[in-house]
Amino acid sequence: MTPPPKVAQKKGDFAKIVGTYTSHFGKNDDQATVADDRRKKRQANAADLADSYYNFASAAYENGWSTHFHYTPFAPNDTIQSAMTFYEHRFAMLMGLKAGMKVLDVGCGIGGPAREIAKFIGCEVVGITINQYQVDRAIQLTAQGGLSDKCTFIKGNFLHLPFASSTFDAAYAIEATVHAPSLLAVYTGIARVLKPGAIFGLSEWVMTPQFDLSNPNHVSIRNRLERGNALPNVHTSEQARAAMRGAGFEILHDEDYANHFAHLARANTRGKEDKDEATLQSPALIPFLSRLSSSSSTSPSSSPDFQTAPWLSKPMPLHAPAHRPWYWPLGGETHHATTWGDWFTVWKMSMWPRRICYAVLWVFERVGIAENGVCDAMTTLAYCVDSAAEGGREGIFTPCWWFIGRKAGEVSQHQHGVG
Repeated sequence: MTPPPKVAQKKGDFAKIVGTYTSHFGKNDDQATVADDRRKKRQANAADLADSYYNFASAAYENGWSTHFHYTPFAPNDTIQSAMTFYEHRFAMLMGLKAGMKVLDVGCGIGGPAREIAKFIGCEVVGITINQYQVDRAIQLTAQGGLSDKCTFIKGNFLHLPFASSTFDAAYAIEATVHAPSLLAVYTGIARVLKPGAIFGLSEWVMTPQFDLSNPNHVSIRNRLERGNALPNVHTSEQARAAMRGAGFEILHDEDYANHFAHLARANTRGKEDKDEATLQSPALIPFLSRLSSSSSTSPSSSPDFQTAPWLSKPMPLHAPAHRPWYWPLGGETHHATTWGDWFTVWKMSMWPRRICYAVLWVFERVGIAENGVCDAMTTLAYCVDSAAEGGREGIFTPCWWFIGRKAGEVSQHQHGVG
């Protein structure tokens, strides 16, 4: 397999790359209070902020997580990969994507979802990202997967999409437009390049209705999310909803997909609370031979009768599948892993492996074995992981609030998949 393209070629480049990113943040930007002027400055430089971040974070995401740069909820027996595949398949189906459609992927990363959706649906996907490393890696992985005829990738700013109006049959953004300084601006730009009646599928990072701006802990979590993920400002679900409508989309579907399997948690809770024994009659019917029917028939077995099964002193145990919240891998909860591969992925995110790795790299930096800036990059990525997990546990943050919206206008036959 071909190795990923390198960003830094000269010694010292990595420190400059990380330093460019960290220069966008003040020393208190991970605390309860962030100055408004600092946040406004990040919003004004949102493209540079995201580009500098992904110059060092992209390889870490791929090696430490997946080529699919998004989070996901989990069914009971899901692996990390199968959960993300189900996410992308369900998302594409909710959008009503069809073979032959030309679909825009806004903020495509290194193309994981684009390749999966193109393969699953048979549509053509055009991905756009601000980062050249991601473009190069996406093209490389797509060629290896034999999907170069289905997926193309370009470098560009999704606030200024380089496409003519009414170009695409559909568009989606998977956990990407959170990098925009204005949700209304990016959604409006997407609407412009969509054909009339086309669908826009959005999976957005937002603060949930439980987020309380007057709660210092909530604000601190949001600030650390921004610090660790190159975000100018994390908006609320209501702000995202209003921006979708403001951009002219009719919202057809509105769901916090991170809670898609939350009913399993409620089932687990009921199981723990219901410990009382009970005498229940089984609804099953058991066949038996009726004396009356057998005496009047030449074949006793030809006239079976039925009676209910015996009474039970206690109900049969019904074990609800274990619920795993979307953030369990980020918290290093290895007991939730269903494969050894996932166990290792999650173990690497747990506290002690990260601390040991940081200590070793700190020494390596000092003696010149590791590039300067590696420990600063690790600190940033620790904010990325820990703040998301904490926000999930508090119920104030979700990485995948789904909106499926339709642009006003008549839908063409081709948009229905009739080419």
